[in-house]
Amino acid sequence: MLNERLSAFSYILRTSPVYVAVFLMRFSFAFTVVAIQYIIPLPYERGIISAAYPLMEMLTGVLFGLLADKIGRKWIVATALFCSSAITLSFTFTRNFELLTVVHGLQGICAAAIITCTLASLTDLAKQETRGREMGLYDFCTIGGYGLGFVFSLIIIGGVAGRALIPFYVGASFALVGAIYSVIFLKDEKISLRRNVPYKAIFNQIMSNRKSIALLATWFVLTVIIGVGLTYTRELFAAFISLRGLGIFGRHGALFGPSSKFGLLLDVVLIFGVILLGFTQTGFGGLSDKYGRSKLVFVGEISIFGLLVTLVLLFQIHRYGFLAIPFLLIFGAGLLAFTPAGLAELADIAPLSGRGSTMGLYSVVVGAGTVFAPLAGGFLISKYGPAAGFSILFSIGIVIMAGVLFSRLADH
Repeated sequence: MLNERLSAFSYILRTSPVYVAVFLMRFSFAFTVVAIQYIIPLPYERGIISAAYPLMEMLTGVLFGLLADKIGRKWIVATALFCSSAITLSFTFTRNFELLTVVHGLQGICAAAIITCTLASLTDLAKQETRGREMGLYDFCTIGGYGLGFVFSLIIIGGVAGRALIPFYVGASFALVGAIYSVIFLKDEKISLRRNVPYKAIFNQIMSNRKSIALLATWFVLTVIIGVGLTYTRELFAAFISLRGLGIFGRHGALFGPSSKFGLLLDVVLIFGVILLGFTQTGFGGLSDKYGRSKLVFVGEISIFGLLVTLVLLFQIHRYGFLAIPFLLIFGAGLLAFTPAGLAELADIAPLSGRGSTMGLYSVVVGAGTVFAPLAGGFLISKYGPAAGFSILFSIGIVIMAGVLFSRLADH
């Protein structure tokens, strides 16, 4: 019994730095996401700046995956967090559009390094029989970090544009804490098995698997949804407020009328959502360990498809919007099954000699989705307005998800 407890304690010590590193990285980056919406009022400029982050994440993800397989994970993660701290602070030095684009792009490079290497490290450490639960906890740290950072940034700013620089100081501090923690506690597994491996063979092995293609396509769509929510939060809520048939907003959207009520409600919803996320992500991950990854992944993919269809119909048919509420709740809960099961399935697929490279490809696709969302969203919103713009963007996701679901059904 004592040996089991010591083994469990040792396992927690080895894995916890991965969760702490990714949580603090996402937490600090969320401060930037919110603050940019106050210091850059023009949607198209905000879209370009926001796209720089995922663009650089996409371009450098594979590079860091290859480096992680060659030299290990620890020092890449720690260095990236130190750099993130300095880069986040540098946002306070300028309001120049071009410089802010470059700075946010540098943040994206740091994100690629941290995400790729922490996922590869967790794949090394997590036991296969509990990998779903571990990936669920990882996803909670990722989205929970974003969610809590988003809420606290809104609270700090308090709707006052003059306070928009404060989150950058706070975010830089948290990234620095994460860097120091990683230096002290993060450990590398032995990497001798991963040296001198033909990288082309690794990529061919990954991309020849139809499951991996379906997973990556779904992540692209999911990150488009997330990217829209983070970049065009105001426009998205404005589009919802205009839907008078959606009962929760009141007859004239009165519930969200005063900014103080809107901010308070948003804070409460996000905090509750983060707490709920902690239970659901580890829970769905545990279910994938018990019943198989593919079943939970399929539930998530159907839910993403259903959510997109519901949103498009909601934006186009205003009068009966209240009928969409149950579907939004059901599909919104169901899509949470995808990420923990999907990450575990991707980890299962990843070759032993190319786990970093596999997670590098994941980072590329995540970056591609969050590049596409702000750029396409900015153009479509500016040209057609929020409701029509979001409808077009989400319809593209529907087409992709239809192909993913067809592929899944064909495999069975």
